[in-house]
Amino acid sequence: MHIKEFVQIRRYLGKSQVQLGRLLSVSPKAIQSYEQGWRNIPASVERQLLFLVYLTRSSKKNAKSCWEIKNCPSGWRHKCAAWEYKVGDLCWFVNGTFCQGEYNDIWDKKMQLCRECEVLRQLTDVIKDTKYDKAN
Repeated sequence: MHIKEFVQIRRYLGKSQVQLGRLLSVSPKAIQSYEQGWRNIPASVERQLLFLVYLTRSSKKNAKSCWEIKNCPSGWRHKCAAWEYKVGDLCWFVNGTFCQGEYNDIWDKKMQLCRECEVLRQLTDVIKDTKYDKAN
C-alpha cells in the first residue's frame, strides 16, 4: 500500500491518527510513521484498512461476485477459497484464492493482482473519488 492511499483511507474513514491507531491496535506514532514513510505499512494494517472501507460502503449488498466479474470456469471456482466461503466481493481479503488460473497465497503477490482487478478497484475508486476536508 502506498502512503497516499493510506492517508486517503484515513481521511475517507474520517479518523484522526489517534482514532485510526485505536481501530488498528497500533500507536498513533505508528500511524504517523506510515504516513511519513518512515515505516512500511504492514500487510495486516493494509488488509484491515481495506476491510474497514468495505464495511462503510452502502452498495456492498449489491456487489457482484468476483467469479461473475472474472467469468471464472467452474473448475477454477471449486479450487478457490472465495467461492468456497461465498465471499466473492471480499476475494481480495481472503488468502488462498485461485485467480487467473493460479493460487494466490502470498499477500504481496496477491495484492498486485487484486489492485488491477475490478473487484477491489470498485472499493478503492470510492476512496479516490471522495473529496476530503483538509482539516482531517
